[in-house]
Amino acid sequence: MSKEERQHKIINVLETYFSDASLLWDKIMVSKITADPEGFVSFDTLSKLQKFKAIEATPEEIKECSKIRSLNKLKLSEDETRIARIKPFIPNKKEELDEWSIYVEGLTKPYVDEASISELFTKLVGRVSFVHIPENKRGFKQFQGFCFVEFDNKESVYKAIKLTESTDNLKLKLRIMSKFEWNKYKEDYLKRFEERKQWIQGLWQEYNNKQQENPSKMELDKEETAYKKGVIVFVDHLDPKCSKTTAIELLQTSGVSIAFMTPKKKGLTSVHIRLESPEDAQRICDYFENHPTIQENEQDKVGKASKEHSAETLKLRVLKGREEEIYWENDRKK
Repeated sequence: MSKEERQHKIINVLETYFSDASLLWDKIMVSKITADPEGFVSFDTLSKLQKFKAIEATPEEIKECSKIRSLNKLKLSEDETRIARIKPFIPNKKEELDEWSIYVEGLTKPYVDEASISELFTKLVGRVSFVHIPENKRGFKQFQGFCFVEFDNKESVYKAIKLTESTDNLKLKLRIMSKFEWNKYKEDYLKRFEERKQWIQGLWQEYNNKQQENPSKMELDKEETAYKKGVIVFVDHLDPKCSKTTAIELLQTSGVSIAFMTPKKKGLTSVHIRLESPEDAQRICDYFENHPTIQENEQDKVGKASKEHSAETLKLRVLKGREEEIYWENDRKK
C-alpha cells in the first residue's frame, strides 16, 4: 500500500468514526465523545479503537492525516492532542440542527416517512443524518407533505436548495429552503399572528367598554339582530303520506294563517310551522288543544273532530328555550 493510499485509508476510518451514521450504533465511540464536554477525543484513544488497530495507525499518524482533508468536518484542540466534530453531536435528539438543515414541502408517496425521505435526499444531495417529521396537535407523527432534513455537511444545504432548479425536481416539484430562512418566515408569521391577536382583543375591549357605558342600547341592538321568539310551532300526528299543501289547509281550519312550513317529508308525521306573531302561535295551539282533531287520511284537509285527545289527535306546542335556538341555528345553515 502506497503512502497516499494509507493516508486515504486512515482519513476514511477517522471520518467514519465521527460520522452521524456510525454514531447511531457505535456505543463505544459515543461514550468517548460524550465523556468530554466539548466532544474531544484524544488521538491516543483513537489509535486503540478496533479499525485503527487493524491498520496499526499511530496517534501522530492519525493527527497528520486529519490535517490533510478532515478539518472541514473535524477540529483540533489547541494543543493538537485531541480532535472533535465541528457539527455538535446530540444523543437521542428530536430536533434538527439549523445550520445543517433544510425545510422541504411538496413530498408525496412513496416519500412519506423518515427512511424513504432520507434515501431520496442521500441520493440527490448527500448523506442525510436526521429527518424530522413534526408531530401534530395531539402529539403524534402524521406526515403532511413537509419535514426537516439534516445533512452531514453544511455544503449539502446549498446543494439541496439548488435542487429546485434541476431536472431532478421536475417530477418531484419540491419547495426547499434553508432552516435559517424557514425560521425567519416563522418569526414573521408569529409576529403578525400576535399583532392580529392584540387587534382582536382591542376590538373586544372596545365592545365591552361600550356595553358598560350604554347597556340598554347594546341589548336593543342584540334584540334587533336576534331571531323572532315564540313564533315556531311543532306539529305532530299528521298522516305520514299527506302533502305540505294538505297539512297547511288542515291547520288553517283554526282560523290562523301560517306564514311558513318546513318541507313535509313523506313518511314523517311531524313538521314545524312559523306564524306571524307569538300570539298567532299560541292561538293555533289553543285551538287544537280545545278542539281535538284527527287527520283520517293523506287527503284529509278538514280533520275529524274527537271528543278527547288520544294518540291519533294533532299535537301542537310552541318551541321555547334551547329547542327554539336549535331550530333557528339549523334554519340559518340552510
